[in-house]
Amino acid sequence: MEVVKKFAMKFTVKMRGTCGELAQGFFRGEPILITCPIEIFSTAVVSDEFAGVEGLGAKSRAMLGNVLKIFGAEDFKFGVRLTSQLPRGKGMASSSADMAAVAQAVAHSLGKNFSPEELGKLCTQIEPTDGIFFDGVVAMNPLTGRLVKKIRAQEKFQIALFDYGGQVDTLKLNRRSDFVFPTLDDEINFALVKNSALANQKILPKQNLEELMTFAEELGAVAVNVAHSGTVAGIFFHEDDSRVDEKISAVRKNFDTPQFMTLTKLAV
Repeated sequence: MEVVKKFAMKFTVKMRGTCGELAQGFFRGEPILITCPIEIFSTAVVSDEFAGVEGLGAKSRAMLGNVLKIFGAEDFKFGVRLTSQLPRGKGMASSSADMAAVAQAVAHSLGKNFSPEELGKLCTQIEPTDGIFFDGVVAMNPLTGRLVKKIRAQEKFQIALFDYGGQVDTLKLNRRSDFVFPTLDDEINFALVKNSALANQKILPKQNLEELMTFAEELGAVAVNVAHSGTVAGIFFHEDDSRVDEKISAVRKNFDTPQFMTLTKLAV
């Protein structure tokens, strides 16, 4: 999260999105996801330079109303503007980033501040959330927003982001009777990333995923992850890999699906 205060009546908050999750399942009996934060953002601006509400969807508007109620600021007169680089329905935490950015920008404009844990609780009052409000990679409960465990990421991996197309309704998917994830091991590593992605094939299958994993490994990639409730997948390369563009071209040449979106980095 990045907060910029330009002058007394303008506050800007940026919240990262994700490339799906590194893993999702149950950890010691508790539902968790392991975040995959990337350098792509939703941005909320609260200012007296403009009036009204711009760019907020239904969930962000609900968050705005909840925050104003918490602080007793129903007479709030600042303008609120939301923009995002994150496409909808792809499993990139667009809703979580939008809601958290709006909540924190409004809070700052009122001289307040939400902790990551408080943002988690606020977001889960509206829908299951991703842990984008925590710094770095974490294991967190998507139903309560509780931080379960911080994960030490040793390297700022490059991530080639690919999209299988279409959109996923997260709320509808969460209501499915077969939307049940496996139990995760105590140790978080890239074997777990692969196992979690493959286990998710029974819930939200992605075409040619195993073939993509094999091909990526042959290219020297570290791992392939997926959005467990979305349409994207990420191929992880070492930070110092100077041939990433060439390797992405090789994937694009050999696979019609998924489609390449962008190259980003794991935000550690």
